[in-house]
Amino acid sequence: MQIKFYDREKELNYLKTYCQLIPNSILFVYGPKSSGKSTVMKRVIKDLEDREDLVFFYYNLRKYATPTKEEFLNVFFEKGDKKYLRNTLELNFKIFKFGVDEDYDFKNVSLNDVFRKINEDINAVVEDGKKPILIIDELQKLKSIYFNGSKSLLNELFNLFVSLTKMEHLCHVICLTSDSLFINEIYNNSSLAKTSKYYLIDWLEKETIEKILKEEKFNEEEINYAIKYLSLPYEISDLIENKKLGISVEKTIKRWINIERDRIKYTIDTSNFDENDIINILKKFENKIKIDYIDVKREEFEIFKYLIENEILFYDVINGIIKPQSLTTHYAIKELIRD
Repeated sequence: MQIKFYDREKELNYLKTYCQLIPNSILFVYGPKSSGKSTVMKRVIKDLEDREDLVFFYYNLRKYATPTKEEFLNVFFEKGDKKYLRNTLELNFKIFKFGVDEDYDFKNVSLNDVFRKINEDINAVVEDGKKPILIIDELQKLKSIYFNGSKSLLNELFNLFVSLTKMEHLCHVICLTSDSLFINEIYNNSSLAKTSKYYLIDWLEKETIEKILKEEKFNEEEINYAIKYLSLPYEISDLIENKKLGISVEKTIKRWINIERDRIKYTIDTSNFDENDIINILKKFENKIKIDYIDVKREEFEIFKYLIENEILFYDVINGIIKPQSLTTHYAIKELIRD
């Protein structure tokens, strides 16, 4: 089931316009887990795929386990007789992969060789009178890959991205992530400070959710109950499906909260932190949905970091706030601290 983009027009317009501007920065699209970043980006590609002057290279790293060097090369490159080739594994999208010769040896290749090929393929697109747009979903999964024993693939990729965007204006680079600590690393990286932009895809607005549910024939009582708890697109999809299966709105939402409460309890029980210390952090959200990062005390930081890493809390570094990953998570936290 595909969620309609009632309130994603702003996001779609921003990203479609961005893709048509002169490349001048790396764009990081971030937001809570399951807020719809990938779905919105795919819609952008779909809306613009008939444009003959745009070529999309889209790599969804969430499809793969943490890749090795060899797997990275196989994901990013396609063997063939062209500099860039249609990705035939993505049947629903007109997207491309970087091309390499049929006899290209993935086992004996240096990082400079890799970057040389990417540059060649990007320039081939430009020479064809087209604008290349490189999109990498969950880029942080490349953090553990090293070439020649010591060269970090991700750090070197950032240098390449700066060259392609800010310096040479050849190619757009758009990176998607739900890892807010990764965004924090990038945001505080001085070498990327003047080369990067950030765009938040956040929870859906209540008015949007209400409009969707009305169109899906939910009654007023169901809608009034649901909009107190819903914030993410997949929740709407699940609610619609369960209604068709004869499961009530109230039962569906209570089940979500119970599952999330148990997940948070397990995360607390398996941590090395004192349970009371974690509960005291969670109590900060008992009567409010978000707190300012500036109010986090030094001695609390590691617990906040742990809760963010385990996707209980979301840290919006650009706006300086911390909040639960979703409204469901917020209600689960409140139930947990009352027990």
